[in-house]
Amino acid sequence: MSSFELPKGYEDLEISTQIIIRDAIHRKMEVEIIDRGENFLRLKQGNHVEFIKEASKTRLDSLMSYLVMENKIASKLILSEKKIRVPIGKNYSNLQSALGDFKIFEDKKKVIKPVTTNFGIGIGISPIGDSFENFKIFVERALSYSSSIIIEEFIEGPEYRFLVLGDEVVAVCNRVPANVTGDGKSTISDLIARKNDDPRRGEGHKTALEKIQMSEIEKEVLQSQGFNFDSVIPSGRIAYLRKNSNISTGGDSVDYTDTVHPDFKKIALDSARAAGATICGVDIISSEIEKKPDPNTFAVLEINFNPVLYIHEFPYKGTPRSVGSKILDLLGFN
Repeated sequence: MSSFELPKGYEDLEISTQIIIRDAIHRKMEVEIIDRGENFLRLKQGNHVEFIKEASKTRLDSLMSYLVMENKIASKLILSEKKIRVPIGKNYSNLQSALGDFKIFEDKKKVIKPVTTNFGIGIGISPIGDSFENFKIFVERALSYSSSIIIEEFIEGPEYRFLVLGDEVVAVCNRVPANVTGDGKSTISDLIARKNDDPRRGEGHKTALEKIQMSEIEKEVLQSQGFNFDSVIPSGRIAYLRKNSNISTGGDSVDYTDTVHPDFKKIALDSARAAGATICGVDIISSEIEKKPDPNTFAVLEINFNPVLYIHEFPYKGTPRSVGSKILDLLGFN
């Protein structure tokens, strides 16, 4: 079995958990699955015993660190206090106060997002000059997922996930929203089917990539670009199926570990330290990731308390990074 091949018999578990199991087996450790549905493991090496849940939840991070990272208001506060650039915005706990500030955001491109969700759930992007009615729809949707929401400036540029393990950024990838590239003759639905034929794509976080869906969400995103599932787009033209860049909604991961400017890695480390986190993912948006950071072209979007490993181990494009083994190193295994 190669260093990136996964062991047999664990296909029902999340792929990040499969990565930890593979690396533990390589070290001849005893692997016990405590709860398959929860991806909860106990690892043993001699007298050394550790519990790991969902591949990156360990004793190394406190419950309060998790709670701070999970809550976007709290994480934004601690980052701001450390002078780390974050998007400018406000948080709201009711519909009336959010709608009352419509004029503040009317002439700006803005993102409306729930405070405590992951995977891009409930997030809306409202363009400059968007109608009050559309703005209200985005606010209502966000509030349906969380008791508090954030409305903030939309920073233009690709989004990058920095995986922080201890005192090191061990991997960086660009997360590209679900998309297809036209060939001048195939419909978008045909292009989706073709891309989904990739054996790396599956469902439920059990494969390296997720299949692109054809739900109402994808339909709406296509319509905003003037397309539908039956559209034939020109050769080389990219059509996006999602606004959020999560790999869990069919996006593509592209490795950038060796090309990002080192100062961005320092920003990611500073962000993790601000939250008191040992293992986390720091999401940074930047239009110039290979240059020295300019406050006008980047911002730290959030700190993720349960970063997936597979987007770095099995990127859609670029160099695979062995990150699961580094978590075992952090836990003190030989």
